[in-house]
Amino acid sequence: MGYELNIIVHAVCFNEAPLLPFFLNYYGQFASKIVIYDNLSTDNSREIALSYPNVQVIPFGTNGLLSELTLMEIRNNCWKQDNSDFSIICDIDEFLYAPDLLGLIQRNHNFCVFKPIGYDMVSDKFPADYGRPITEQVRNGRPVLSHSKTVLLKPNMVSEMNFGPGSHTSDPEYKSGVNVSNAMYIAKDHADDLKLLHFKNLGLDYRYARHRALAARLGGEEYEHYRFGYHYSFDFADQEREFRDLEANSFQVI
Repeated sequence: MGYELNIIVHAVCFNEAPLLPFFLNYYGQFASKIVIYDNLSTDNSREIALSYPNVQVIPFGTNGLLSELTLMEIRNNCWKQDNSDFSIICDIDEFLYAPDLLGLIQRNHNFCVFKPIGYDMVSDKFPADYGRPITEQVRNGRPVLSHSKTVLLKPNMVSEMNFGPGSHTSDPEYKSGVNVSNAMYIAKDHADDLKLLHFKNLGLDYRYARHRALAARLGGEEYEHYRFGYHYSFDFADQEREFRDLEANSFQVI
């Protein structure tokens, strides 16, 4: 079967100016609308987003702190009013990918929630060419179970997603009439199936600078109680060790 899909993308953002053009170019190819929830970025993320068609920016504040509880609230509710066939709820560094993504979704349109295989992508430096998709410039990575997030869903068939911190976990609840035993599409480990590509390790310098910027926003009662984002404060040696391990164990994913 074949029909034009109405897909709305939702993503939270803080100071993502380097990566944002890749994100908007990628999802702009097929999304009818992209909604950016901007945590009062201090770079030009907002201006970049608004320079693209069919992009809406919704600002929100957290008193200058990284508030994972606020992000969870956004992710768990932003899609509920979508008048769309499917919603994608992700971060700016997450790209839902398949060689024929729209065809895959169309062929499996009866599923309500999709669980891709998550990959941590890696490159020795930040991609230089904004004129080429990032999926053509960074092809290597390795599977990471915690990145297999249920970011694609059918809003008219799902009542709650119950995303946990970072959306690494979820517990979908479905609307009346849904056959729960056959509601979730679970990707298989083969080349043309659904993947969620996580583009954080785009050179060690980019990764470390990004983590330092996020670490500067850790604090307050929420952080003291839950320790969300504690890994951002790892020192350079620890971050380099993780980066080199990923490099050494990566392979061509796409």
